[in-house]
Amino acid sequence: MTLLAEAPAGRHFAQFHRNCDSLSESLSAFLEGGIRRGHSAVVIATPELRDSLVARLAADKFHPKALAESGQLDLIDAVRLMAQLMPNGAPEWARFRATLVPVLARVQSFGRGIRIFVEMGSMLWKDGNTEAAIRLEEHWNALARLHTFALFCGYTLDTQSEESYAGPLEDIGHTHTDILGSEEDERFGIALDRASKEVFGITLSQMAGMTNHDGARRFPSGQRTMLWVKRNLPLSTAQLAERARRYLQEFLPKRS
Repeated sequence: MTLLAEAPAGRHFAQFHRNCDSLSESLSAFLEGGIRRGHSAVVIATPELRDSLVARLAADKFHPKALAESGQLDLIDAVRLMAQLMPNGAPEWARFRATLVPVLARVQSFGRGIRIFVEMGSMLWKDGNTEAAIRLEEHWNALARLHTFALFCGYTLDTQSEESYAGPLEDIGHTHTDILGSEEDERFGIALDRASKEVFGITLSQMAGMTNHDGARRFPSGQRTMLWVKRNLPLSTAQLAERARRYLQEFLPKRS
């Protein structure tokens, strides 16, 4: 959470979450860290995530209505914005720039920096439009060469499932400066090492760490291991993931 709270300008983060509640927690850390520093913030998200964020901000005494009225916080409907940016199913740079630059100009006058959260890549990825998701991330990188901001892209994706690695997940690594892990990612990495030790006789995290795929190197240990197995031992991916998920249950607190 430290890097999310600090969010240096020019960084383009991504983080994978299995559900909206977990993503909302990271988003709150990202925004609250910025608000405390006098930064302005833009949130481009689904209604579900925006509502969750507003509730968290209010619970933490940040007064989201006052922040929005002052211009420090701009909440944008991701569904409507995507319809503007992608009338033909793919994001166009000219349209993207013409739409987002006024948003940046609107919030720039308020604070000492700008933080942006975006959920659109996740929405496209879940719809199977991975090519558009990657192009959208590339457009954000192009915009970052013209304007200064910190960008956090939240993906709702079950990285403990084999199916999540069927798409070009490594391309997300290529388009971001950082793929942030979580406590759950750490536990999954430990469970994968235990599973790979039993299945293959060795732990695979070290081998995955030496990958020559630049995009994969940015991922947390467990996700990086899954990417390596999917590429090098594809027939074993499902077995490894299933066994690791079973071991992961041992990390969960027991109900009384």
